[in-house]
Amino acid sequence: MSFSPTDLGETIKTARENRGLSQKALADLAGIGKTAMFDLEHGNPGVRLNTLLAVLHELDMHLELKTSSPPPSESSATTSSAPVAEDLPEHLL
Repeated sequence: MSFSPTDLGETIKTARENRGLSQKALADLAGIGKTAMFDLEHGNPGVRLNTLLAVLHELDMHLELKTSSPPPSESSATTSSAPVAEDLPEHLL
């Protein structure tokens, strides 16, 4: 599932409104400018990460990142081109 800056902005705006906060009030709580708050809610992809994290903190929201593919298994890790201990000459062990 893809999540765009616009989707994130709409989610933040809804959470802010549910708490009865204006953009200015939330910006003040988060220690950011009202323009940054506006940009965040309107999906501006240039909003700084620390701005996003400050707003999420004030809204008691959390950002969760997940990988789209499982990590490599042990068996695929040993099939790499990197030498394993038993393949190295004795003087390198």
